[in-house]
Amino acid sequence: MASQVFDVEPIPCLRDNYAYLIHERGGEDAFVVDPSEAAPIAAALRERRLRLRGILATHHHPDHVGGIAELAGGGDVWVAGHADDRGRIPRQTIFLEAPRGSFVPAGVTVAGRALMGMHIPGHTRAAIAWGLAASGGGAPTDVFTGDTLFAGGCGRLFEGTPEQMFASLRSITALPPPTRLWFGHEYTANNLRFAAAVEPDSPPIADRLAHLPACTTPTTVALELATNPFVRAGSVEELASRRSAKDSF
Repeated sequence: MASQVFDVEPIPCLRDNYAYLIHERGGEDAFVVDPSEAAPIAAALRERRLRLRGILATHHHPDHVGGIAELAGGGDVWVAGHADDRGRIPRQTIFLEAPRGSFVPAGVTVAGRALMGMHIPGHTRAAIAWGLAASGGGAPTDVFTGDTLFAGGCGRLFEGTPEQMFASLRSITALPPPTRLWFGHEYTANNLRFAAAVEPDSPPIADRLAHLPACTTPTTVALELATNPFVRAGSVEELASRRSAKDSF
């Protein structure tokens, strides 16, 4: 799956996780998002003759950081996370104090694009969305949402509140409609079955569910605004009710 100057490749890990390999076309340097385990990433790097330069962690859960220590090796690979995840992400070297509601520069580049971060608590208290800035600056074209926003869904509220999740989803989907959103798990079919139960008369949800590819990442802001019942919740209370219902769906 490609953009104009760099590639983002989903790398399946564990049972249903996605890590992402990012590399500039024609270049040798690579970056990875949320490596659950090291082996699939190491194999992809070897096959493509790429050299790992940096790791982005969206949050501290083991199924997103389990491969970091092995991949980071002797310390020449930087590891970025939110500042509030200090001590919870292995080998972390970049501690970005990203705010809620807007992206700020992280001070490094990834595949020729400036890396940006935005705090998106809800699933965890220190969850961060990583964005790759557009070539001319401005809002990111590609955003890695971890377990905060899924295609058709959102993450469980392990450390956060419905208020935080509601605000985080609003911040992500305030980005331009074509923005690509790369998420942490292949939960899309189940998420859309729940969406169809919430909105049984929605043609966009029914159509999306009927035409799902095997790999559903990335989604877009526009698609989530049309089909995601958590993004479409009109209030914190409605989101909380839907999240509770989804937990037992």
